[in-house]
Amino acid sequence: MSGRQKQRTKGNVKPSSSARTAELMARESGGAMGFIGFGTMSGDLGYVPQTQDDDSQLDGDFRMVLRKLTKKDVVTKLKALQEFGTLCKEKDRDTVTATLPHWSRLYGRLTIDHDKRVREATQQTFQLLVEQVKRNLAPHLRSLMGPWLLAQCDTYPAAKTNARAAFECAFPLHKQPDAIGFCSVQVIQYLQGNLFKETPTTLSDANTTTPEEQEEKYLRVISSSMLALGELVAMVTEKYLAKVSEQLADILGDGKLWKMGKHQSPMVRAAFFSLLGSICKYMPSVAETHFARISPALLGNLDESESAVVSSLWEAVLILVSQLPDCWSHVSPRKAVLPKLWSFLRNGGHGYAATIFPSLLPFLSKIPADVIGDGVAFYGELFGHLKTGLCKDSVSKTPSELEAVVKAYMECLRYVISRNLSMEENCTKIQNLLIEDHILVLLESSIVEYNSHLSTTSLYSQTTTLISYLQKQTITDQSEASQAANNILRLLWDNITKLCLTQIDAHAEAASELIDRIVLLLCNLVSPERAEQLLNSQKKVSGVKFDLEENASGIRKDQMDDQFERSKVESQERTEVIAGAAIGVAYVADISDDLVELACRVTNSAMMAAKAISSLPHIEFLSKIVAIFPITSVFDEVLNVNSCLQSDVASAESSDQKSAISHDNVHAAAMECFQQVFSPWVLNLDGDGGSDTCMKQETGFVVDMLHVVLHCVENVHKAAILDEICCNTRSPLVLHKLVTKIQAQPDRVFLSTWLKSAKFGEKVVGLADSLCHMMADSQSAIRKQSWDLISLGLSTDANGEPKMNAVYAEKVLLKFTEALQSSKVKGHHEEQTHNAVSFICDVASHFFSGVEGCMVIKSTEKLLFALFQIGCSDTSTLSEALREKINSAWKTGVSVLVKQTGGLMTEDGVLHTVASWIKMTLLSSTHTLHRCHHLAQAVHTLCVTVLSSLPQCEDDGSSLHTIEELLSIMMPTSEEWESNDKQLSQQWQVSVLLNSALTYASLPPTPKSDIKQDDMPTSVILSAFIASLLEARDDEQQLPWQYDFMESAILEMVHALEWCKGMLGLQSQTKVNTHLPPPVSHMPAYCQQVALSLETTLGSVLKTLNAGEWNALISQAISKSFASGGLWALSLGNILAHYECSTSASTQDKCNIYDMIGGPDRLTDMSETCLHTLESVIPYLATDSVLEVLQINIAVLITTDTSMISNISGGLGLLAIITKCCQHPQWDRITQYDLIISCVEQLVTWRDEWEQGFLFNCDLFEANVELIPVNTAIIRFLQQAIKKIPSSLASHHWDFVLCSLVSWIQSCTENIKDLTSSIPVAALCCAVCDLLTLASNLLGNPSVNISNVPSNLATEWNEFFSEAAFTVLLPVLVELLDTIDLSNLTITQYHLLQSLCEAVSHTPEEHLLDNKLPAKLHAGSWLPDNLQTLTNTLCPMLSKPLRCVQLAAYQMLTKVMSSITKHDEEHLQDSSKDEEEVILTPPPGLKDILDSSEVLMASLLGDVPVGECVVMEPGSEAYHDTLMYMLGWRLYLAIFKAASAEIRASYAVHMRNTKCVEHLLENLFCLMPQVPISSRESSNKSTTKSTKSNQVTMFTEEPQLKIKDCFPSSVEIQHQACAVYLSSLEELPAMVRQWWNSQDKRIAPLVEKFTGKYVSPVLCTRELQGVQCQPTAFDNMTVKARPMTWEVIATYAVEELSMDLVIQLATNHPLGVITVDSGQKVGVSQSQWRNWMLQLTTFLTHQNGSILDGLKLWKRNVDKRFEGVDDCMICFSVIHGSNYSLPKLTCKTCKKKFHSACLYKWFSTSNQSSCPLCRSPF
Repeated sequence: MSGRQKQRTKGNVKPSSSARTAELMARESGGAMGFIGFGTMSGDLGYVPQTQDDDSQLDGDFRMVLRKLTKKDVVTKLKALQEFGTLCKEKDRDTVTATLPHWSRLYGRLTIDHDKRVREATQQTFQLLVEQVKRNLAPHLRSLMGPWLLAQCDTYPAAKTNARAAFECAFPLHKQPDAIGFCSVQVIQYLQGNLFKETPTTLSDANTTTPEEQEEKYLRVISSSMLALGELVAMVTEKYLAKVSEQLADILGDGKLWKMGKHQSPMVRAAFFSLLGSICKYMPSVAETHFARISPALLGNLDESESAVVSSLWEAVLILVSQLPDCWSHVSPRKAVLPKLWSFLRNGGHGYAATIFPSLLPFLSKIPADVIGDGVAFYGELFGHLKTGLCKDSVSKTPSELEAVVKAYMECLRYVISRNLSMEENCTKIQNLLIEDHILVLLESSIVEYNSHLSTTSLYSQTTTLISYLQKQTITDQSEASQAANNILRLLWDNITKLCLTQIDAHAEAASELIDRIVLLLCNLVSPERAEQLLNSQKKVSGVKFDLEENASGIRKDQMDDQFERSKVESQERTEVIAGAAIGVAYVADISDDLVELACRVTNSAMMAAKAISSLPHIEFLSKIVAIFPITSVFDEVLNVNSCLQSDVASAESSDQKSAISHDNVHAAAMECFQQVFSPWVLNLDGDGGSDTCMKQETGFVVDMLHVVLHCVENVHKAAILDEICCNTRSPLVLHKLVTKIQAQPDRVFLSTWLKSAKFGEKVVGLADSLCHMMADSQSAIRKQSWDLISLGLSTDANGEPKMNAVYAEKVLLKFTEALQSSKVKGHHEEQTHNAVSFICDVASHFFSGVEGCMVIKSTEKLLFALFQIGCSDTSTLSEALREKINSAWKTGVSVLVKQTGGLMTEDGVLHTVASWIKMTLLSSTHTLHRCHHLAQAVHTLCVTVLSSLPQCEDDGSSLHTIEELLSIMMPTSEEWESNDKQLSQQWQVSVLLNSALTYASLPPTPKSDIKQDDMPTSVILSAFIASLLEARDDEQQLPWQYDFMESAILEMVHALEWCKGMLGLQSQTKVNTHLPPPVSHMPAYCQQVALSLETTLGSVLKTLNAGEWNALISQAISKSFASGGLWALSLGNILAHYECSTSASTQDKCNIYDMIGGPDRLTDMSETCLHTLESVIPYLATDSVLEVLQINIAVLITTDTSMISNISGGLGLLAIITKCCQHPQWDRITQYDLIISCVEQLVTWRDEWEQGFLFNCDLFEANVELIPVNTAIIRFLQQAIKKIPSSLASHHWDFVLCSLVSWIQSCTENIKDLTSSIPVAALCCAVCDLLTLASNLLGNPSVNISNVPSNLATEWNEFFSEAAFTVLLPVLVELLDTIDLSNLTITQYHLLQSLCEAVSHTPEEHLLDNKLPAKLHAGSWLPDNLQTLTNTLCPMLSKPLRCVQLAAYQMLTKVMSSITKHDEEHLQDSSKDEEEVILTPPPGLKDILDSSEVLMASLLGDVPVGECVVMEPGSEAYHDTLMYMLGWRLYLAIFKAASAEIRASYAVHMRNTKCVEHLLENLFCLMPQVPISSRESSNKSTTKSTKSNQVTMFTEEPQLKIKDCFPSSVEIQHQACAVYLSSLEELPAMVRQWWNSQDKRIAPLVEKFTGKYVSPVLCTRELQGVQCQPTAFDNMTVKARPMTWEVIATYAVEELSMDLVIQLATNHPLGVITVDSGQKVGVSQSQWRNWMLQLTTFLTHQNGSILDGLKLWKRNVDKRFEGVDDCMICFSVIHGSNYSLPKLTCKTCKKKFHSACLYKWFSTSNQSSCPLCRSPF
């Protein structure tokens, strides 16, 4: 335990730290006690005064904080500084001022602390102190100023900034120099001491800092000291100059200072050069006395390459050469300065050109003339080294570096030329050198070299600046300078012209980048400012391009178009920038003749190549030249070349001849150029179709030139040019591009007038017509430019009107409407159609929202309706984005329409048309649920759009009137509802009859399967549409969903829901699940989908009804039920069920259902519809009403004659009503059981009087069909009788029920194959099976205790009735399964199999063993024949693809597993003579199931990683295969559980050999959920909170095995998997533990976490309960359990020997090893004790069974030991760990005994046959 954690002695008040000691002493002394403290360094007294008088004014809080500041810990100092700052804010000024003497001592140390956080916090705290004390700081200023100034030069920016802020807070700007001068002596002394006296060891404490930290602190201090000294030199005033100069001279005279210039640390060197620069700048007199050292130190280090140093160095150098020109006399320039300068330039400034090269020109200007000499050699070297540096990769690949070098290069060139602008020979040489060897070389390199980036720099603009300078010099008075400037200009222009022409002529297929560079050069020569725009555009469009795959030519074919398009866009952007920047230059600025000549010559060359060889790059170049030079000469040159080419007299020298065509002004030249050159050029391109990509690019370039021409001609000619292009071009590309470019210019007034012209309107209408036909007829793709031009025409101007004439706009809209409505839109070319629809949506949206009064145009409403139709179409080919665009378009149109018309509904209006079309579509077409939902969503969106667009009034009724009128048009009338209901299929009656939901007097004909898979009935379509419409409603939008408006729709939705349930074979009360029984899979899928939708919608709608609305709805449902019965009766029951769950049913205004149906009067005249209504209503009547109905009907029943038994108003109807009364939810409140007894008595009477009417022991297919329903009704009544009042039935009543049951079973089994052919017969059989199930549960289940029943009833049931019933039904089930195709089940077959399987599953074990099944035997099996036949018959049923069959087979097989174990044990005893291990396999039938299912599971889960839960779809083949696998393993584990320890070993051998357990566990962890919460727990989560102890999981409760009325679910498989895993851990702990130990690092923790969290608590509880509730006691051993600690205590005692064993279960039991600890032991040696503990641990670890089984085995082993049986000398145990045998084999030599299994293993592993002990042959 550390010192901080030790327990303090009680009463000890001595603090545990020095800080708290100081606090205690200060408190006890009243704050007046002083004491001596120590700083961190030797000789430093820290902050504490040595006498009490000095400390009398110090506040106690400050004393504590200051004491903490002397600590060495960084965190302590930081907290102390924070506290000090807080105290400075809280305490008064006098209290804070008292700390200044102590703070000044600490401040110096804290300022140079090695931790930067401390330094930053120190300056922040100092600022707070300064703000508080203000002038009181003056007495302590001299002691503070040195560290303060040092802190302002700290290398850590945050500390530096805070120190500067504190300084500015203390002194205004004008007082700062005086403050520093006042303290200058002390400051310089402090800094001098830092520089020359301090060392790394003196600045730091070697005990607390590392050598590296010491060195770092020392370097920081000396560099900061030199910077602080420079700062002082810069700020000191003349008043203190003399004093400072003297001290500064002493510092400069110290040799240690000058060594700093060669220091290894760049930080130190930078500070040194900065100090020298400050001295040279502010104290030149001091610097002059030290020239001999300063000049070499600065000028001799020009090749410095450290980033931290070069800036300070060059700044100091410039100061030196500027302020002190004599500095060159102290160095040798040729030896010491220039070589290092050349090295610096050659290396491109070492990567710091952007920082240093701006200083190059000032430095060059200060170089003495004697150093330069004649200049030729010097400048040659200077610019040669600059050029070399320019080629460095670090420069050429870094834009900022390259720009800095080029700019310095050109500035120095211009400077040298200006200094040598003369006709002298030497100057001429320099001029030629610079122009020919440098400027022209750079220009050529920038254009020609592909990898050069010089064109992106300011090279061209600098060249233009040079030319401008020279042009100005030509007009000066100095003739010599003017002549020299002329010569240089001539040289430049000649070479630039030659360079451009050479590159243009040499590259017929010149790259666009080369052309761009020439264009950029020319644009710079015209206007550098506007050329900058072009350069920025090039940088914007440039980017990295990747080729994914290249062919032989270098470019993928499918990428060529994309690359052309991309280059086209880039070129267009550049051209637009050029045009926008250059058009009009000729009018506002003078262009030199040389530049005009250059423009004409490059125009000539480009025009020749463009027209002669059709070179696309040259055409692009020509378009840019025309845009840059829109002047008369250029247009004349174009006309001249064109004329020469047309007359075939052009020659190579034509470019040097004067143009034959000449104009006086640019307007005429441009107009003629259009007529002679550009117009024919455009028409020629348009005639080629423009489909080729290159042709499109060429067209774009020509349009660029047309754009320039339009700006150059007069306004009167602009419209003529546009008319000519509009009329003469077929492709809209040229016109659209040209109009778009004009729109981008400020002067576009003439364009608005022209767009209203008839020529443009006719052009757009023609394009719209051709495009609408092109959608489906043309094989070519839709041309985007056509859509763009149409969109441009329909777009709006500033006044909100279409840019084109309104007459032509209406024609265009009409064309689009016709295209949308025609079948052409749905042609074969989907992509073309989608593009067309997308464009129409864009145009329509813009037109609707942008054009005011657009709805006045009649074709607008037609277009709107067409868009709505397209939006409602269920075309799956439309993308989601296109659908959204269509919906957005028509919503915009509807909103505009409603706002303009106020929501007025007219018969010819678009809203009325839309509503009528929706209704007609629903009534006349077949739809899917998705289609209904899509239509409903569209209608809801329409309603919401209309409502939101209407003017909002205080009275919402006026707004909703429009919506009500709109919806009422869509809703069917009552006649239409009734007509559509009659067209519904009658297939629903099958499930009604089988479920006995309704009773029919005369059986309806067997309904045919007259329903089609895809045709949804109209009534269902309408209901689904309304349900979807209600689902789509939004609470924020108050749409008219009132009850009065929706009453008929709600009733029809309930009616459709009940029809769908009947078609699915579901009972009316059953909720529609997403996973349904197998027969549903053969029904149309829409039944399930519609039922789910209707159920969800009705659940939400009916919750909103109030009491009055419920009353009206129920009344309407009762009326329809009494009128029609059938489905309407079921609908009534559904509505009443919802009503019972509503809040309205709990109020005082609850409806009296009994009165609403007519009360007792309705019971007098019974009809079929009345019976159906009563059957639906009775479950929801009050108990007194039910009792009244029961009394009336029983009274009538007792008096009913046998002739009226089968009538609806007689026995049949009365029994149906009585049965429904017995099924009432509150039946327990009705205690008049004698009424039911009288009914049973009446049935006995009828049996005695008319036995043939009961269909006993007869063939049901030959019996009277009218008797089948009444017999079914009798059976259903008897079910309720024995279920509700079993104790009230007398002996003869039970005899009647059971005898009738057996007789009816005999009747049902007379004709097994035809049972499912008749629905009434099947319904009777289902009722009989249900009655048998109920009787078996009551009489055959020992756990059910019924009082007051006849004493011999159970005996009679077991000895007679049970055997007579079950021995007959089991063969019936087997035979039915052989005849029925389970993959094509009908609803009748499914219901019959469910009832039959439920009944058969209750067969007792003795009847199963004594079965009458056909023999099915397996050769080599030792099981008896009857057991073989049973297992071989039932095990294959596990593989049937029907849940009820699988569960029935499993429940029957579970009952005989113990019998199988008994026979296996007998077989093992017979085979015990063999010395080898005996392997016991499962029964053959079960083994086949396990083997086949394991293969299936491997295919299902083979690729699934362990731990990832796979959800099985209920009802699927995988679901049934998995269920078979789970049930098979549960049976196998049941056999293992019932076996003894010896026989388990034989079972385990088979499991180990086949590795089936390993495969099982891997599969289980792919099936079990990650959180195995039970469904019951999930349902209770909302009401109760489950703790860890009472949490219900899939391991704490058994999976549900209910056969009937239970649907398959994915949770069931997960629950079964959990049950199997739990059984595996319980029965096979050793094998599971072995598998877990062999898993990798990913799986093992997952398995352990899951098991420890969910399974181990359950298993441990069971283990401990098994110990506590053990049925038998042990001899010599007692076992007790400790549930709280998960321990088992075993005490073994024999005579004088006793011992205690403590068995501790692991938290992850049984995965973790069980630990065995020793308790008390008496009379046992230590070695024997260890041996027995090891044996017990081994048994518990490696045996498969419970802890109690392991203790039993260990006890047997110890007992045998005391009985004198020797241990096996191989395993050293008496009892073998696997087969539990004794040592029997004896060595003849040493007489030792061995287990046969141990000896066999010894022989097989050692490859010897000798005794393990004596090595004698065995």
